Amino acid sequence: MNFLKASIRFFLLLLLFFQTIQSSIAQSCEELYVRANAMYLEGKLLQVPLELADCISTGYETEAKQTAARRLVILSYLYSDKLPEAEDEMLYLLKEYPEYKPAKSDPAELKKLYEKFRTRPIMTFGILAGLTYNQAFVDQTYGVGKETLHDAVQYNPKVNFKVGVSFSYLISKNIQFNISPTFENVSFETVEKPLDFSTTTMTESQSWLHVPLTLRWIIAPNTQLKPFIGIGGAMRYLLSSTIEGTQSFDESGIADIEPSPIDIKDQRKEMLYEATAQVGFQIKSRMTHWDIFATYTYALSSFNKPNNRYDNPELIFSYGFIDNDTRLNVLALNIVFSYDFYKPKVLRKYRNID
Repeated sequence: MNFLKASIRFFLLLLLFFQTIQSSIAQSCEELYVRANAMYLEGKLLQVPLELADCISTGYETEAKQTAARRLVILSYLYSDKLPEAEDEMLYLLKEYPEYKPAKSDPAELKKLYEKFRTRPIMTFGILAGLTYNQAFVDQTYGVGKETLHDAVQYNPKVNFKVGVSFSYLISKNIQFNISPTFENVSFETVEKPLDFSTTTMTESQSWLHVPLTLRWIIAPNTQLKPFIGIGGAMRYLLSSTIEGTQSFDESGIADIEPSPIDIKDQRKEMLYEATAQVGFQIKSRMTHWDIFATYTYALSSFNKPNNRYDNPELIFSYGFIDNDTRLNVLALNIVFSYDFYKPKVLRKYRNID
C-alpha cells in the first residue's frame, strides 16, 4: 500500500514538472514572438525567421499562435525579396493548416502568394445514409386469366433505406467525380386480379449493391452552401429477392391463401444498369462537409428474367401470379458526412515564375 501511494505521488510530481516545463516553453515562445514582431516592425526582416524557427518547429500551443508565427515569417521573406523562401513557408503553413486563408486586412503581397497555391481539397470520403422510394413501370403484363384482368395491375411503392460510403475526386473547384456504393433495400406491392373471382396481393423485397458513378458540377464553389447538380450512370447487383403474398376470393366459402415467403432470386436479373441524375447542396464545415441531395435513377431494362417467368409453380398455382416485365425507377434522399483531404502545392502556371 505504501508503495502504491509513493508511486501515485511520484507520478503526480512528474506530471506537475512536465506541465511547468511546458508552460515555461510556451511563455518563452510568447516572448520570442513579441520580440520577432518588434524586429519585423524595425525592418530587421531576416532575423525574424531565425528568432521563431525553434518555436515553430516545436509548435505553439494554439493554432492561432502557430499561424501568426508562420505568417510573420512569410511576410519577412516577402519584404526581403526572398520569394522562394516565402513560398516554402506558405507551403508548410498550408500543409499544417490546409484551410488557412489570409484575412481581408492582410497585405496584398500575402494574398497574392496564397493565390499561387492549390488550396481546395483533392478528395473526400464519407458515410452515406438515405431513404428510397421506387416507381414501377410495366412494359408488358402477364397472367393466368384474361388479358383485361392482368392489364389492370397496380403497383404500390414503399419507402425503404440505403447505407454506404461516398468517395469524391475533385477535378477542379467546379467539377467532381463521385462514386457512392451502397446497400439498398427496395420493396413494393403488386395488386392484380388473376381471375374474375379473386385478388392477389404480392409484396416483393429486393436487396441490391448499388454503385452510381456521377459527374458533379458545383454551381457556387466559393460559398459555404454549395448547390450542385450531377449526371451519370449506375450499376445494381442483386443480393437477394423474396416475395410473399395472399390470394383472397370473392366467395366467402373459399378459404384465402395466406402469405408464405418465396425466394425468387433466380427469376431476377443479377445485374441492372441505370441512368442517374442528382441535385442538392454541400454545407462546408471545418475539414469536413455535409452533402444533402436527391437522386433519381432510371432503369434501362426490366428486373425480371423473361425466360424464367413460369419457373415457379407455387406462384402460378397458389397465387395466380406470373411475372410482368417491369422496370423499377428509384427516387432517393441522401445525406453524406465527409472528411476532406488536402494536398497543397504551387499551381502549375506559377511554378518557376517569380
